[in-house]
Amino acid sequence: MKLKILIVDDMDSMRMLVVQYLRRNESVVVVGEACNAEQALAKTEELSPDIVLMDISLAGVSGVEVTRQIKAILPSVRVYLFSAYEVDEFRELVMNSPADGFIQKSSIKPELIAMINNELERRNLPK
Repeated sequence: MKLKILIVDDMDSMRMLVVQYLRRNESVVVVGEACNAEQALAKTEELSPDIVLMDISLAGVSGVEVTRQIKAILPSVRVYLFSAYEVDEFRELVMNSPADGFIQKSSIKPELIAMINNELERRNLPK
């Protein structure tokens, strides 16, 4: 069984980078991509991913607000916020959000590996 991941970022280049990297991991499958809040909500409901990787700074609506909406609709979906900014800049916002974790874009590869391993372990799935 593979972890199903939805990528949400308003930058096409970042989504492509994350998708390309995740496709190399045999433990996950990227089930979809979204570039805004509306798509993120619709695709989360449609695709029922295990994990949503959510950019914290979406155009119009913050990733934190979209995370709240996702958790209200599908509380079992794990949402990880990610950002190019340092976690310290968003610490209070992240700590008060319903997100399950935070990933920094500057070190996204090792942090994605850690997230995947933690989620596999949490679900008792082989790595």
